[in-house]
Amino acid sequence: MKEKFVITKNVKKLNSALHRIVNRSRGKERIAIVCGEVGLGKTDAAAAYGAGNGAIVIRMWQLMTGHWLLTKIVNRLGEEPFWRTEKLAEQIEKNLKNRPRTLIFDDIDRFFQDTGSKKMDVIETLRDIHDVCHIPMVFIGEEWIENKIKKFPRLDDRIVERVRFEKFNEVDVTDLVNEVGDFKFAPDAIQKITTDGSGRIRPIMNLIDIAEKTAKIKGLKIIEMKDLQW
Repeated sequence: MKEKFVITKNVKKLNSALHRIVNRSRGKERIAIVCGEVGLGKTDAAAAYGAGNGAIVIRMWQLMTGHWLLTKIVNRLGEEPFWRTEKLAEQIEKNLKNRPRTLIFDDIDRFFQDTGSKKMDVIETLRDIHDVCHIPMVFIGEEWIENKIKKFPRLDDRIVERVRFEKFNEVDVTDLVNEVGDFKFAPDAIQKITTDGSGRIRPIMNLIDIAEKTAKIKGLKIIEMKDLQW
């Protein structure tokens, strides 16, 4: 199996939405939300976009505080962070106004599991950065995050793009094996991989890899459902 990043239907939707918020006029709302079940490739898609477009991707940690987050943002902007919180905020504002970049926050759903004041302070701080610096911002989380955000109108009103990652069907898996596969897959094999992988790209990729290793051992040219063993 080839080691390559595949532009799936979900990746295309993400890239299109981010292209639109990046090209919106400064001063307008520029927040996108990306949601979907675990294992659909949201994190990988965000990382690929960041690498190709100069965006900064930040993973949200479960124990992350506002001060920790600001420090991490300053580090990712390439500066040595100050200690005081207000100085960190000033660093971020000055840097992003001089050189605007898209900020992508992965696993943002962790901050909506517990709606305590400290967690909400972090979310409000991100909204402040968006408003003051006029930069595109992306929130990535699980499928329920969209409904949680609706409980915070000041944030929800600023979301102008909503992207939902969907499970793979047999057509998607066929396209995938044509991109990364070293073998041909029969339709019944595609069907089984789609079903057994529950439509999620991570387990599907693992099953393709297992199938191709078996094919190499057996000297197969076409992989059929009867050849799949896991």
